[in-house]
Parts: sequence; C-alpha cells; structure tokens
Amino acid sequence: MNAQPPVSSEDQEFLALLVHRGFLVKEEAIEVLKAAAEIGLSDALEGAFGWDSKRQAFLRRTQGLSKPEIPGYQVESTLGVGGTSEVFLARRAKDFQKVALKILRPMLARDEAAVKRFLEEAKVLAKLEHPFIVRGHRVFKFVGTFVLEMEYVSGQTLEEYLDEGRTFAEGEALDIIVQVARVLEYMREQGILHRDLKPGNLMLNKHGKLKVIDLGFAGEGMSGRATAGTTMGTPAYLSPEQARGEDDLDVRADIYSLGATLYHLVLGRLPFEGQDDADIMRKQVLAGLSGSALKGRQVSPYLHYFIEKMMAKDREVRYATPADLADDIEAHRRRQEDLDT
Repeated sequence: MNAQPPVSSEDQEFLALLVHRGFLVKEEAIEVLKAAAEIGLSDALEGAFGWDSKRQAFLRRTQGLSKPEIPGYQVESTLGVGGTSEVFLARRAKDFQKVALKILRPMLARDEAAVKRFLEEAKVLAKLEHPFIVRGHRVFKFVGTFVLEMEYVSGQTLEEYLDEGRTFAEGEALDIIVQVARVLEYMREQGILHRDLKPGNLMLNKHGKLKVIDLGFAGEGMSGRATAGTTMGTPAYLSPEQARGEDDLDVRADIYSLGATLYHLVLGRLPFEGQDDADIMRKQVLAGLSGSALKGRQVSPYLHYFIEKMMAKDREVRYATPADLADDIEAHRRRQEDLDT
C-alpha cells in the first residue's frame, strides 16, 4: 500500500490562513491536517465541514475573503480595516452605484455577541435618516459571515488627519463638535446611544461636511455586551461610567466621548494615556485633566470651559443633552462674532 504524500507547504499555508481569518479554530485545523495526511486536504476539508472543491477554490482565490469576490458587486479597493470588520469600496452590478461593503471578520462570525452587534448596527443604520449619518442599505450572509452594504462616503476620518500630524483650529473643531452634537441629539430622540464616539468614526468630506460612519456599538444603554460588567467602546474616549461597566448609561456618556474627541482635535494628543487599556480606563475614572494643557495658552478660556464641562467625571455636571451643548457653543460663537464687529 502506497503512503499518502505529505501535506504540501502550500496546503499548510492555506490551513494557516483559514485559522488566521477565522474559518477554522486551531484545534479544527490540527484534526484536518491529520486527516489530510491520509486522504489529502481537499477531501479532509469536505469531510469535516462539507466544503466542496468550488468553496475551497474560492477561499484560496480570495485569500480567506481578505480580497472578496461577492456576487452582484465589483469590489474595487479596501477602505479600512478594523478590529471587528473590513470595509471595501464596491460598485453594484445592477446600477454601477458606489457603495461601501462592511464585512464582519470571519473569526468573529462564530461569536454570538459580535454577530448580534453587527446585525444591530445594520438595524440602526436602516432606521436612522439624518444627513450626517451614513445610510445602511441591506445586510446579508455570505460564505459564513455577514456583509453590510452602506452608503459610500468619500473623505478622511478625523483619526486619519490626526495620524498625519494635523491639529484643528478651535473654530473648525467647534464646528465639527456642533455637527456631531446635532447627530447625537437626533439619536437620543430615537432612543439610541452611540457608545463609541471617537475621531475614527467621524469622517469629513472635501467640503468639510461631517458623516458618522460607524455605529457598531450603538444601541440602548449597555445592551449588547457579552457579559455584565464589561465595557463597550474605545478606552481612550470612554466615559468614567462606561469604564466602570455601569448599566445605566445615557447620552451624557457620548457627550464625554465627544469632549475627549474635541481635546484630541485641538491639542493633538489624548486626554489620558497609559501603558495599556486598563491603565487608561483607570485614569478615565480617577485622573483629572492636565491643567497645564488646558490652563496655559494652548486653548482659549471658552474651549477650556467646554472641554471641562463635557468631560466632567460627575455626569450630573456635564451638559444634560447634546442640544444643550450645541446651543451653548453656537451662542458663544455668536457673541464672539458680535465682539469682532
């Protein structure tokens, strides 16, 4: 009886890719590799998971969906890669309309909480109709994961501008904050919190108009967490109550995150930095803002006031609603214009 040739290096690399992309877990790959030594990789994958040769060829060709081919779309380029999803620019075959395709990372498609958040984002985007919020069109399942078709928005995120070393003049930054505050007020009226407001989720087009492009954590309060006591959002912008994992969140958590965003836009650095996420969240709860940055000549007294009020540790001290924040900023801008005339 002739021995089966050893599994080729190409097949081993393909198995490693499937694990990296999340189509298999390590333990499954080890079992497949053992079977492949006896019957070949193709038969081993089909026997274990029912993947026929067409499915396997697709996964090889698209490098585990990192270069997706999706029926009904012509995928043109990668727009962004995040911790939970990848976003691609595509054209719909039926009308050649540009759209953004947000694909849940295959490694998370088995995670019930991650899938729930992804589908919740699709539901929220379909519900919300606001000129400053990216529109969601439809969501569908594809090759074991999920795809959200969204409005395509050209421009750069505020995070990309900051990464390039840009800071924003106070007037420009406050214009952005007012636009975001109006979005948050609209969402509040719909009973929805953003819960992950940060520069990376805010895009400016070439005309300076804003779009909120990611509502991956949006929902009511802290619903959607994997377990009680866990946090949702990005540590550098989390409110103290989010960092503590509290359940009774309201819009003032988003106002805090917006204050941290304002701080970053104007000063070019984060309000709190640390060795790791836990250290940053501890500072969100316990540490005060840097007095030297805010009380020196780097910002005006008015901007200092807005940031301090938005980022107050006690949420009772913050603005009660985003509309109150936007109205206060606009009233200040009008007073400034009157003084300048």
